[in-house]
Amino acid sequence: MATYESVLHVTGRFEVVDAHDRLDVVIEYTECLYRVSISKRYPVERGPTSYRLSDGTPLRRSDKGYFFDTLDGVRRLFMVDAVEKSKANC
Repeated sequence: MATYESVLHVTGRFEVVDAHDRLDVVIEYTECLYRVSISKRYPVERGPTSYRLSDGTPLRRSDKGYFFDTLDGVRRLFMVDAVEKSKANC
């Protein structure tokens, strides 16, 4: 059985606005899975991508590019600008 180490990398930041024109920032995280071995190197596997507001509220992203608040599912956030987008090291 293999052992993996999970590391979260910040891969993007997006400015978003809600229906009341309040600005906020969404942070995109990508999980990288590193297989732990003493004798051999394995390629890094890319895990799932998750999104959170700057205050830590979890979000999910729709196919059309806007975000939903997962706590109530009612609050919708629309992307204004991609502040920073980078590739994860995995």
